[in-house]
Amino acid sequence: MSVVSTSTTKRGRMVADFNLRGALETQRNLGILTASLPGMHKTAIRTARRRIPVEARRDIQAEYDVPAGRVRKDLSTRETPEGIRLIGHFRGIGLRNFRARQTAKGVTYAIFRGQRDLEAGAFIAPMANRNEHVVHRVGPKRVMTQGRYKGKRRQPLQVQYGPTVAQMLRKGRRPERLADFARGVLGDEMTRLLNYYLGGRPLSSIPGASA
Repeated sequence: MSVVSTSTTKRGRMVADFNLRGALETQRNLGILTASLPGMHKTAIRTARRRIPVEARRDIQAEYDVPAGRVRKDLSTRETPEGIRLIGHFRGIGLRNFRARQTAKGVTYAIFRGQRDLEAGAFIAPMANRNEHVVHRVGPKRVMTQGRYKGKRRQPLQVQYGPTVAQMLRKGRRPERLADFARGVLGDEMTRLLNYYLGGRPLSSIPGASA
């Protein structure tokens, strides 16, 4: 069975399922009581669940020039019967988040690290919620109902967006790299738990472990 499988939900979220059962089974040791293994497995899974989204955020930021907080906002995890599910949400990330700068020709931005592009004719403006966005004026003029131009006829503003975290998460071999990372975390955590147990210490003495 494949260690990682990806899919897209009806809401556009990108889902990466990490099947970790096989990786856990390889950590069995004949000297460990069968009754202790479920607790070890549960602890290892919980450790991996905490660390996978952090590694996913780091891996994404190594390629995309986007703030850490904006990536964390759209990443979530949950445990499944087979392991862990990492979810990248399909919410728009405004182009303003990609190091946008106003220029005479428009707005420059960097989706990818070390690569700036130009959104010709665009400008940075505060919206009704006071958040700044990269925008264009589009369509026919109409009477504005809020903001600094309330009551005046202006073209409406259209916010410009970059890729979503869902798109970033599925790009290239990122799911496979994260699966390799998850296996490594499980191996290290099971080794730690086994060493505690073989050393004569109860699982209850291990910080964060399940007895």
